[in-house]
Amino acid sequence: MNKYELTTNTKIVDGFTLFQIKALKDFGNVKAGHMGGWIDDTSTLDHNTTSWIDETSMVFAGSIVSNNSMVENNSTVKDGSTVKNKSTVKNRSIVKDHSTVTNNSTVSNSTVKNNSTVKNSSTVTNRSIVSNNSMVENNSTVDNGSTVKNNSTAKNRSTVTNNSTVTNYSTVRNHSTVTNRSTVTRAFVKDSSTVKNNSTVSNGATIENGETITNFTNIK
Repeated sequence: MNKYELTTNTKIVDGFTLFQIKALKDFGNVKAGHMGGWIDDTSTLDHNTTSWIDETSMVFAGSIVSNNSMVENNSTVKDGSTVKNKSTVKNRSIVKDHSTVTNNSTVSNSTVKNNSTVKNSSTVTNRSIVSNNSMVENNSTVDNGSTVKNNSTAKNRSTVTNNSTVTNYSTVRNHSTVTNRSTVTRAFVKDSSTVKNNSTVSNGATIENGETITNFTNIK
C-alpha cells in the first residue's frame, strides 16, 4: 500500500505544477490523513520508508527524498537534488542544482547548491552555504554564516564557523577549524590545526600538526 497520495491541491512554482500530498497510513511521526508538502511527481518521495515532506516544504524538478529522510519547515529541494539515508533539510533551507544531503546529515537555515554534497553525519547550519562542487563530510560542520565553495572540502570532524570562508580547491580536514571571519583559499589546513580571528591562508600554503594562525595573520 502506498503511504501517501497526491491531492487536488496544486500550485505553480518555477513553471512546475506541484501537488500537495496526504498520508494514507500511519508511519514514523505521520498519521493517516495528515497533509504533507508539495511535489511534482510520485517518484519524488519513497513509499517504503518513513521519509516525509511537511506541509510547508517543496521538493520538485527531478529531486528525491528517500530512506527515512525529512524535508521540513519551509525548505525547498529542487533541480535534481537528493536527500537520503536518514538526513534532514529544515528551517528555510534550499538544496538545489543536483546537490546531495546523505547519511545522517542535516542542513538547517542554509543553502547547498551547484553539485555540492553534505554527507556522513555532517551539518550545515545558520545561514551557511556550500556551493560549486564542494563537499562537507565525515562529521564536519559549517555554521554561523560560513561558506565552503569552489571545489573545496571540509572533512573528518573539521569545522568552518563564524562567517569564515573555505574556497578555491581548499581542504580543511582532520579535526581542524577555520573560525572568526578567516579565509582559506587555494590552501590546506589539516591535523588539528586552526585558522582564526580574521586570518588568511592562501596560495598553496599548508597549516598542519596542530598549528594555530590567528589575529589578522596572512600566510601564503
